[in-house]
Amino acid sequence: MRDHCGVLGAYVFKENHLSRYLYDGLCALQHRGQESVGITVHDGRSMKTLKRLGLVSQAPFLFEGVKGICGIGHNRYSTTGRSSLENAQPLEMVSRGGVRYSIAFNGNISNYFELIEEIRADRKLETTSDAEVLGYFFGRDLGLKDIATIVSENAPRIQGAYSAVMLIDGRPPKLVAIRDPLGFRPLCLGRNEDGIFIASESVAFEECYMDARFERDIEPGELLIIEGSEVKSVRFQNSDRHAHCMFEWVYFARPDSILESIPVYTVRERLGSLLAQEYRPRVDVVIPVPDSGRSAAAGYSMASGIPLKEGFQKDRYIDRRSFIMPDQEQREAIVKKKLNPLPSVVKGKRILLIDDSIVRGTSMRGYVQSLRKRGALEIHLGISCPPLIDWCPYGIDYYEGELIARKFLGKPLEEICRLVGRELGADSLCYNSLENLIKAIGLPKEELCLGCLTGVYPHRVKVVTREERKR
Repeated sequence: MRDHCGVLGAYVFKENHLSRYLYDGLCALQHRGQESVGITVHDGRSMKTLKRLGLVSQAPFLFEGVKGICGIGHNRYSTTGRSSLENAQPLEMVSRGGVRYSIAFNGNISNYFELIEEIRADRKLETTSDAEVLGYFFGRDLGLKDIATIVSENAPRIQGAYSAVMLIDGRPPKLVAIRDPLGFRPLCLGRNEDGIFIASESVAFEECYMDARFERDIEPGELLIIEGSEVKSVRFQNSDRHAHCMFEWVYFARPDSILESIPVYTVRERLGSLLAQEYRPRVDVVIPVPDSGRSAAAGYSMASGIPLKEGFQKDRYIDRRSFIMPDQEQREAIVKKKLNPLPSVVKGKRILLIDDSIVRGTSMRGYVQSLRKRGALEIHLGISCPPLIDWCPYGIDYYEGELIARKFLGKPLEEICRLVGRELGADSLCYNSLENLIKAIGLPKEELCLGCLTGVYPHRVKVVTREERKR
């Protein structure tokens, strides 16, 4: 799986430093989207937007010669809208008051289809991306009202996940950060002597990237307005609960990030340790599915005393993920190339294979088959996340009809483990329990979005197909 975008903002005190911060910060967030990269920069007089399909490292020319005092950046993985340059972000727009602005966001607007009907009555849509929807409502009255008033007035009608950055033209320009009232997706604030920064994850502020101090998470329902060295905070909407996406800790975020003051690596290691307390097949070795299963496998090995070994060699030059390939035949071909078992490690061994989650089961079925062909005696599967049984309206690109565990909905967890394990050709399988997941993250259940695990969502949502989302 891939998450669906990374966003970045920078307000610097020396204009020749802007391009480096944008480039390094977006490199740090590359795992959150690989379809396109884009930036909007402002030099104090005007703004310009540059976008390309592909990775940040494939478009260094995008950043060459870029000077300015502030800018925003975006790595995209499409959830709503076609994968094309027209839907790449940031999106530049002009308000009814004649103010130019640009927006980039991470998330998904769950009532997108309702909102576009309202927009069409006022103007023609230029993209098929829900970034345009968010940009329309949060920017249309710029020049007539201040940004805090606009967001406060419009946020109640927008359902879904959004962590956004906006660049608003002016002298001086404004850099704005907005996090939805339930806080689905992460967004944080950093600073150094060169400037003030916004990023999807704290890893962007590490010394090897932007070399900035991670100050804090931006709060759900909080708006930050940055002008020069001044940061103004506005609470635009309060909520009696939050809905932080549990998958950020399980899979999406980098292990070296900190979300809601909780280190991601620590959560994943705990998930493995808790799994070891409940599932202990007789095995000789613990093997992670790289890279997503490594942290949980380390936790399992430490808790169980069973040695941890690398059992697969990963082809790091295959950057296509089997999860997002359009048909089953292509997915299976990618799986065969992606990970190659090490016969010297797996032959004649009883193996516990650890991964973070199972969606369709295409990858895991392929791993089990390849291990058996290399002489593994037994293959047991430990999955750090509970079974995925329902779709996600907040931007994760899967649907309930595709989920391997969905067909066993309503059965006890032990039975789901047995049936899914049998479908995958494993000797046994165990998913972590929902209780273990909540315990590992360390936040109260009511602070998390667990919709894909329980079918209970923070909003009332309309089920839509993948074809509808991609139109």
